[in-house]
Order: sequence, then structure tokens, then C-alpha cells
Amino acid sequence: MRLRIEEITLVGTSRTIRFEPGMNAIVGSMSGGKTATVSCLRALLGADVSVVPELRGRTLAGTVLVGDRRFRIVRPLVTTANAMVEIAEVEGRRELWRLPASQLQAGYDTTFRDWWRDVLKLPRLRVPRAPNDDRSPLVPVTISDYLMYCVLRQNEIDSSVFGTPDNYSKNIKRKYVFEILYGLYDPEAAGLRDRLREVTTELAALTADANTLERILLSTAFASRAQLEVERQETERELTHARQADVNFTGNINLTEPTTVTLRERIAETEAELARIAGAAEAEAVSVTNLRELHGQLIAQSRRLTRALVAERLLNDFEFHTCPRCGAGVPTRGDEHTCRLCLQAPPNLPAPSSMAAEQDRVIEQVTETEELIARSTHRLAQLQTALATQTQHRTELGARLDRATSTYITDQADRIRSIAAQQARLEEHLARLDDGLALHDRLAGQAERVAELEREQDDLNSKIDATRHSNQAVNERLRKLDDAFEAALRSFDAPRFDEPGSYINKKTYLPVVDGRPFADLQSQGVEVLVNVAHVLAHQHVALNDHDIPLPNLLIIDGISSNVGHEGVDLERLRKMYASLLHIATEHVDRLQIIVTDNDSPPIEGIHRALELSDTDRLVPMPAAEAEDEQPPDVSEDAVE
Repeated sequence: MRLRIEEITLVGTSRTIRFEPGMNAIVGSMSGGKTATVSCLRALLGADVSVVPELRGRTLAGTVLVGDRRFRIVRPLVTTANAMVEIAEVEGRRELWRLPASQLQAGYDTTFRDWWRDVLKLPRLRVPRAPNDDRSPLVPVTISDYLMYCVLRQNEIDSSVFGTPDNYSKNIKRKYVFEILYGLYDPEAAGLRDRLREVTTELAALTADANTLERILLSTAFASRAQLEVERQETERELTHARQADVNFTGNINLTEPTTVTLRERIAETEAELARIAGAAEAEAVSVTNLRELHGQLIAQSRRLTRALVAERLLNDFEFHTCPRCGAGVPTRGDEHTCRLCLQAPPNLPAPSSMAAEQDRVIEQVTETEELIARSTHRLAQLQTALATQTQHRTELGARLDRATSTYITDQADRIRSIAAQQARLEEHLARLDDGLALHDRLAGQAERVAELEREQDDLNSKIDATRHSNQAVNERLRKLDDAFEAALRSFDAPRFDEPGSYINKKTYLPVVDGRPFADLQSQGVEVLVNVAHVLAHQHVALNDHDIPLPNLLIIDGISSNVGHEGVDLERLRKMYASLLHIATEHVDRLQIIVTDNDSPPIEGIHRALELSDTDRLVPMPAAEAEDEQPPDVSEDAVE
């Protein structure tokens, strides 16, 4: 996918950097801000903000070309994960976005980081944080992970391959991205591995639970299921005999003597009468409460009518001869149908006679209500007295029934208690046996589930192994990658060792130079050449194989770090520059290369996008500060 940075601007300053298709260079002294510029480029491409103090809090704006679409991006240079980034499509559909940087917020369905991944058409995948741990949580593959193969950072170029293997999590992501790019990561196999992870997690939990439960059972009296089943049968038989003996014994007790039957009937009648009286008393109490509330409302209504009558008689037909506001005399004006003060027709008020009639009616209702309250109160008192009488009567009948029946059961009380105790003991023992058998049932169920999960685990492993068949297209890509890596090293004239032939290790995906792993190269200058050849080889293969979704952008920060600038080393540096310029020129419409160096490029034909110095840094200083930092003018006269 073509990815080209056309221009970046530090908003609020005069600093604007324009990049051309092909190869661009940013040159300048150590403190000018070359690495800070690369950090700004990475922030524009969706990486986390990590910039020098002079840039923190500023705003970065840039224009990028992705495929055939051009976008304008404005991002604040802050580390806040939910800081808003604005995106506008310059041409075509002219879509607009305003997205949080990297942390999803309420009301948004994507982030700026995810937007980059989608617009570059990179696979949206979640991979295990620890590949060898089936219970490891899944983490997303982000745009920063994909761009790992597009950016050589200054603090890594002469010491490691993309910061690995020292950074474990980064090394894991590096391997996943390699497998995704070259087709080694099969989405179907990934789904199988996700299911295998779930099965393994459940299997481990069930196995641990079953082992714990089995240990607990072995330490109790419930260790043997066969013994529990035998004991349960015996206990059920004993409990059946005990219950039958209880029925036989109690059935022989004669409680049907006429005296006891009569007492039971009278008790039932008394309890029915108690229930009737209690219901009537409750209803009468509610009626008294309602009548008292009505009485209070009528009294209030009567008082309001009284106040209205008094006001009508004492305050009506006042004539104002003096103005109540200013005290001046009010002249005679209006007529008999208008108010002398406001010259308006007085409102029609109810006649005093109608209010007096209403007052009489309310007073009569108050009297009637008081009579009803007295009658209901008297009735309630009668019901409460009857309720107390019936309650006392029920107590007496119960005592008489107790005395009548005691003669039948007193002699057999010990035997009754013995039978009841035996039944309770057998029932409790039966419940404990059922609990023990339930634990054995649970253990058996877990064993069945474990066996089922183990069968599914074996099946998933077989399917995953089947997906690892030899893929001719993948093998061809990896062969081309090895060839491109070897060709890049030869074009750089990199130092060689005893076993000619360089390639990418198929297990670690790290470069191997003439049989030596990267960690054994020792020389930092050689490590720089190998790192540049490594990323250049990936771009070479991706440019010729459109199925590899690697963005066609290469940023190299500190390209000449630890590479000599004299003799053979200088010639190697020139050849490295020439190889980069050649591939950038050959694919000028697709591949853009941006390098930073302390010195100017040692060959011609490279666009110098930015030249920095100690006095002309990335963040321009105000004019007054720049003058203060100018060295003093030392003339010949001053020396003399």
C-alpha cells in the first residue's frame, strides 16, 4: 500500500517540512532535532507521542497520501490517550473524522490508531500476548506494530532488530507481524487456536476442581460411592419401618371419645366467631377514622364560610375619599355602577344570603357526622368487648381439651419421643448420604466433561497441525526475502564472514549474516548495515508482491550511526545511500524513503527536506533568543 508523507507543520511556528516522492534526507547537527522530527512523523502515523520537551503541548499538522486518497491530519503532541485527532480528506469523498488518539471513548466506535490500520487495509487481528500460553489474554495488533517494519529508530539501528529480543512484548508483536505479512498466520488456524485456548483454560479449571474435590472426599466418610449407596438403602429401609411403627402406634390412640369431639367442635365454632368479630371490628375502626376525617373537613369548610360572611359585612362598599397611596383627596367621579377609586365595575360576588344558607347546611352535616362517629365508636367498643370474651372462651376450651387428651398420650410420651427422635436421626443421616452422593455425581460429571474437552483438544490440535502444511506461495516469498537481504548486503559491500550466505531465520525471523545471528555481529557499524539491508529487503519483496500488506514507507533515523566516514567505510556508506536511492527512484510513485544524518548525503540526487543546526532547530526560536545565542564577533582589531 502506497504511503507517502507530503508535508508536516508545527502549528503556531514557521516550521513546515515538505517531502518529495522518492528519497528525502533530514540533515543537521546532533542537537538540531532530527530524531524529534522522526518522532513527529511517527505520531502523525498513529504511534504514541514521545517527543522532546520543546514539542510537548504543541500541535502537529500534516498531509499524507494513502493509496489514491489524500488526508490532512491535525494532532496535539500530548501523551493523553483520549486526546482528539482531526482528520479531513482533501479530495474525493471529503470525509471528516474526529477520533480519540488510542483509547476508545463513549460515543466513538474507533480510534485514530485503528483508523490508520483500516485506511491502510491492514488485517484487524487479536493475538495471544504469550504465544506459548494457551490461557494468555488476547491483545490487538496495532498500526505501531505494523509500522515496526517501516521505521528504524536511532536508539535501535546499531544495537537490535526493532528493539528485540530485549523487549519481550515487542519481540512477540514483531514475530506476529512477520507471520501476518508473509501469510504464515492463518486466520482459520488463529480461530482454532482461540478455541483451543478456551478449551485448555476450561480443562485446567475442571481438572483442578476435580482433583480438589477428590482429595476432600478421600478425607471424609464419603470416600466410597458403593458404600454410600449401600448405607442409603439400609437407611431408607429403617426410615420406612420407623414411619410405619409411628403410624401404627398413633393409630391405636383413641382420640374420638365424645367429650374430646365436642370440645374440638366448640373450639372450631369459637375460632370462626373470633374471626367474624375481628373482621367486623377492623371494618368499624376504618369507618370511625373516615368519619373523623370528614368531620375535620366540614369544620374547616364552616370556618371558611364564616370568614367570608364577616368580610362581606365589614369590608364591602368602602368609599375612598383619600388616595391610599399618596394621601391626596379623591374627587367625585364615575357613577353608581363604577368604583370611585379605579373607575371599574365591581365584580359580581355571591349574595350573603347564599353563603349563609351554605353555612347552615355545613353545620347540619357536622352535627350528623358527630352522631355517626359516636354510634360507630360505641359499636367498636361492643365488638372489642365481644372479641375479648370470645378469646377468653377459646382459651378455656383449649385448656379443657388439653386436660381431656393428656390422659391418652401421657403414658406413651416417652415412646412417642423415641420414635420421633429415631425418624429425625434417620432423615438427617439420609440427607448427609444424599449430599455425599451428590458430590460423587458432580465428580463423575466433571470427569465426563474433562474427557469431552480432552477429545476436543486433540481434535483442535490435529486441525491446527493440518493447517501448517507447506504453502508454496509463502515459501516463495520467504525465498525472495532471503535473496533480497543477501543482495542488499552485497550492494552495501558489508563485511562478510567465513560462511557466505545470509538469510532470515525461519524460527526467530531475525537476520543471519554468513551463519552469524544478529546478536553475534559485535560491530555496531555492521549492525547498522544489516538493519538497513533487512528493512530494505522487506520493502523490495512487498513492492513486487501485492499480497504483502506492508506500507511502502521507510524511515531511517541515524543512517550513518557508527559507520566510518573515511576510506572503505565511507565507500560503504555511499553504496548504502546509492542502493536506497536506486530502489526509491525505481519505485518513485510507490515507495518513499526518509533518512536522517548528521552530515549531508555523500551522493547527489537526494531531496534535502530539512537542514537543521544548533541555531536553526526544529522548533524555531524567537528572533531575540536567536540573537542572544549568536557567537560574539571577534575581529582582527579586537584580537590585537
